[in-house]
Parts: sequence; C-alpha cells; structure tokens
Amino acid sequence: MAGGIQKNGGAFQAATLTASPVFTATPAPTATPLPSPTPTNTPNPYVIPLINGIPTPIGVGPESHPGHINPLTGELVTDLSRLERRPMVVKITNYPRDVRPQWGMSKADVVYEYYMERGIARFIAVFYGEDAEKVGPVRSGRLFDEHVFRMYDGIFVFGNADDRIISYFLDLGPHIVNSFVLEAEKVPCQPDTKVILCRDTDIVSWNNMFTDTAYLEEYIQRRNGNYRPDLPGMRFSERLPSGGSLGLSVYIRYSLFIYNQWRYDVASERYLRYQETIGYADGLRESYAPHSDALTGEQLAADNIITLMVPHNFFVKTNGTEMINISLWGSGQAWVFRDGFVFPARWERPADGGIIQIKSPDGSVFPFKPGKTWYQVISQYSDVQVENGVNYRFTFNPPPDPGIPVNPLAVDPPFGPDYTPGQ
Repeated sequence: MAGGIQKNGGAFQAATLTASPVFTATPAPTATPLPSPTPTNTPNPYVIPLINGIPTPIGVGPESHPGHINPLTGELVTDLSRLERRPMVVKITNYPRDVRPQWGMSKADVVYEYYMERGIARFIAVFYGEDAEKVGPVRSGRLFDEHVFRMYDGIFVFGNADDRIISYFLDLGPHIVNSFVLEAEKVPCQPDTKVILCRDTDIVSWNNMFTDTAYLEEYIQRRNGNYRPDLPGMRFSERLPSGGSLGLSVYIRYSLFIYNQWRYDVASERYLRYQETIGYADGLRESYAPHSDALTGEQLAADNIITLMVPHNFFVKTNGTEMINISLWGSGQAWVFRDGFVFPARWERPADGGIIQIKSPDGSVFPFKPGKTWYQVISQYSDVQVENGVNYRFTFNPPPDPGIPVNPLAVDPPFGPDYTPGQ
C-alpha cells in the first residue's frame, strides 16, 4: 500500500481492489418513529403544475438501470465512460461560515448532511455522473461516512480523522482501506499541476484542501484499475406518485448556529438551498442567504429532499470529545419532498449493505424524480412540525447526555459484543 496508514493518524494514498468483500450485517434495532405530523388546511399561494400534456415514462429501477442511465440520478449520461468507474465520495465541511461557498457540490449526484458533533453538521457527497475540477474544502472522516462509502462502493476522500476512528477504519478489510484517499503531504494548488489533493494557499485556514474528481479517477485507474460497480436501489420516474401533500419548504435545524432551508422554486421545479448567516441564542430567530457553489456560481438545488430519522448514540462522550454513532441499518421513518409535495415514507437499508431504499406506505419502492438527491439525516429524538400546512420543520436533538464518560479510549466493542466490524 503506497504511503501506508498508521493508527497514530498517519496519512496515506491508496487505490482500489477489484472486488467487494462479503460481509454479514446485523441490523440495529429500529427506533420508534415519531408520529407523522398532520398538515393544516391553509390556502396555498403557489401554483404547482401537475399536468403538462407530455407523456411521462413509467420509470427505471430499482433493481437494474439501462446502461446509459445514471443509477444515482435516473438521468441520461452522454459520456458513458463516467459510469465505468467507482463513485468518488468526498467529505466536505460547512463550518465555520467562511468556508462557504464550497466548491463543486452542485456536481454531486447524492449528498448526505448529518450532525457531527458539538452543534456542527457536515456533508459527504457522492460524485459519479459528473466531475468537478475543484471539490471541497475536504475535511475529516467520521463513523457515519462508512455507511455512505460502503453503499456506493466508493473511493473515499477525507482529511484524516481522530485516531479512534482511524483505528476503527483499519479493521474494515483491505478493499475498504485501499479505497481511502488522504493527504500524504501538503501540496499547493496550481492551475497547471494536477494532484489528488492540494492546498489553496489563498485561503488562510486549515479549511483549504481540495480534490479534482476527474483527476482522482485517472489516478485510481493508473494505480490498480477501476470498474463499474453494481448500484441498484433507486427507482426514478418523472410521474408524480399519489398520496402526497403540499411540501413547499423544508427547514433543518441541527443546532442554534447551524440550520438550513430548502424552498420549492416553481420556475425550476426544484428545491433551492438557503443556509444560515448567523446563530441566535433564541432558536426562533433565523437569518438565511442563498447557499451557492463557488465552482459554478449557482445556488445549490436538489430534485429530491429526503429527511431520514436514524438512531443516534454516543460512540465517545467525555468532557473534551464527542463522537456519535449513526446507525443506518434496519429501517426508520422518512419524509420525501419532490415537485413541491411531501410524501410519508420509510427508509430501509438492505442486509447486504447496499444503497438505502425509500419505501412508500404500501411497501413499494418510492419513485425519485430524476436528478439530484439530498439526504438530511436527523436523530430519533428530533422534533417535527408543520407550519401553515406546507412548511416542514425538523429540529435535531442529540442523544441524551449519559452524564459519565462513554468509551473514552474506544477499546471495547463499540456497538455491542455481537457487532461485526465493518457493518
């Protein structure tokens, strides 16, 4: 393995193996979901087009997708070579606020946002059908990231991690470990020089590390070769399913100083993202600005917003450190927003570790709108409210403070004596 990886946090660079390992998953107990909120009947100022006179396809997926269709977006791909590779999974920061606007996030097919620690949330973005010449700032890994890079059999790009997490990652097997890309040495970003990770010296901060997904794919190809993974799980259809209610905005508050909002835009028929500009001691006060991509100058947008209620528990909790295990196994409550409507749903994670599926109340796989999907991950302790019948507010609440240190050295089995590393 080039560069090596060490349990003391030493960095390394590595390419891929040629096959995924076989492992057995033990689903975590399903959290008791909160009751679905009941929207009130309020006059709607928006006009949502439901019929446009154009025939719509029945859909594609979830078990298989035509070779020219991106299985993560349901969209036609003109450059089929982009699908003949593993996805690039990149950890991206969102705090402090001077890291915004980030670079390249509008090019990601799928993005997960989740609570990390001490009031901060971060992104982990999956790039497959499109490339971005500059992505970041790239930051450190956490336990939840394993779910994402496993689901998509991805190359995971991150800025190292706490020694306890690195130690855990090292036990995941050679295919996973060889799929990590970290910084071996600090290299300045230069217009005419391609490297897998570089530092933008114009940014006076440690939040200045970036990657280039196209060059990263070339690097992986040169090192050990690449392959097209099997990525079943998502179903897509232009046709709006039945059973929805108006869902014109989605508020996600992770803490007093990190919160965001998605607003449905009738003109583009997508949800546009707005990010907080200031934190208030009063949780009822909010201030937003459009959240844009520095690479394109465009406001971040998504065709599907999925809120996932997932079990959260402490992995480490001491006076100085907080790490949370987010157990994306089994199933749980979800809300799907597409085309200005919200649909009650459930998420299910296949026992073989595949891509999370969203199920309608009747048990069928929910049809995503073709395009970009963002997952907002919240805890089983979170509050859900509906305002004016059309605006959905999700307030994240962390696990209860145990009051005593939890697993300070991470030397015991982190998730119970029967847990198999890598699940």
